[in-house]
Amino acid sequence: MNSRRVLTLVLFLLSVTLVGCGSKGGGGSARIRVLNAIPDANAISVRLDNDAPIVSGLAFEQVTQYTGVNTGSREFKVSANGGASNVIDTTLNVNGADYTYVVYGPVSAALGGLVADSGFTTPSSGNFSVRFFNAAAGIGSVDLYLTAPGVDLNSTSATISNIAYGTASAFTSVPTGTYELRVTAANTKDLIFDTGAQAFGEQTLSNIIAITKGSARLVDVAVLNIDSNGTGQVKQNLLAEFKVINASLVASPLNVAVDGVITLSNVPYTGVSNYTTTSAGSHTFTVQATATPGANLVTLVNTLTAATDTSLVISGPAGALLPLVLQDNNLPPPFGRARLRFANVSADFPSLDVYVNFSKQVSSLTSNSASGYIEVTADTTTGTAFEFDFNTAGTVTPVLKMPNTTIIGGHTYTVYVVGPAAAPVGVVSKDD
Repeated sequence: MNSRRVLTLVLFLLSVTLVGCGSKGGGGSARIRVLNAIPDANAISVRLDNDAPIVSGLAFEQVTQYTGVNTGSREFKVSANGGASNVIDTTLNVNGADYTYVVYGPVSAALGGLVADSGFTTPSSGNFSVRFFNAAAGIGSVDLYLTAPGVDLNSTSATISNIAYGTASAFTSVPTGTYELRVTAANTKDLIFDTGAQAFGEQTLSNIIAITKGSARLVDVAVLNIDSNGTGQVKQNLLAEFKVINASLVASPLNVAVDGVITLSNVPYTGVSNYTTTSAGSHTFTVQATATPGANLVTLVNTLTAATDTSLVISGPAGALLPLVLQDNNLPPPFGRARLRFANVSADFPSLDVYVNFSKQVSSLTSNSASGYIEVTADTTTGTAFEFDFNTAGTVTPVLKMPNTTIIGGHTYTVYVVGPAAAPVGVVSKDD
């Protein structure tokens, strides 16, 4: 286990209430529920020691209710995506109490946090209590806001603030009522989660857990009640985000409208916008030349999934623009690695082979398409220089060479081949 993962786990264990010592598989009974917050694990299974799994095939963002287990020093073994090996294998002490076991982080750096749900004082009359746990890898520290619906965040303070990745707050008492639940980047009003009004009952306790789907900024949130059964569910974000890459041959920069409202303006040739936050769901995107406002060059209807990042690439000539929609994976790569994908958005190159430091990594990348992601070793501070070569598929004839391209470890990139055969351009976008 690398030092960063050890530190994260230590911080988590210091920040939550865990049980005391006990013998392995000792007598007595405890109850555990499991939340799968590993975004690249379609399903997980959790086994204690060599007992039958307490859960199998638990999908991402699904949560069980409490199930009974024996107390003692228990070996928690978590497998992902049907794998025979364990992504987590750690020993934790389990006393006769209720617990929430949160399995989080990318598969390559999965962590498990056991949070005690018993032994806390019942909130006083007219109040409820919440605990906030940050299980959103790559997002950084976060703040939680519980406000009356519609309240301007600039006019209020966070309910719970500055919760680092892998840590949980103490319980905080809040007056009973109906609240809009929002999350921001720590110490800012930069909204990264919003959902509809949520009612919290009098003298109840709840775990509120931030989860990433792989966005560079946005999260979903699980609201898990501490009650007799362990009820709860994941709340989907009302927000999503997208960026635009102008790979077109239109003579002037591009404007992009979302549902008829100009959202991005003057995106130049080979330009890459920042991510723009909008509502999750179906949207109509229209593209216009800055020189001819009001005249749509292409229209695209696309659904943006809650709490995800999307890249919209516009290529082709003015009379025949082609959109390409890419779902971005901005999870943190393994330590000392960078994540890369390649996109051929030049109509003049029907099919390309992609070489990284002279080794073929992608074969026959067709026009208006992108490869899957690969990983490379790269320095996390100064970066590492790579050569990317794009050859006509099946030949040794390069159409574009990109020597001395710096890639920084810990980040995700897309490399685009843009432009006509006479003057191709390589565009490197750091997506996270």
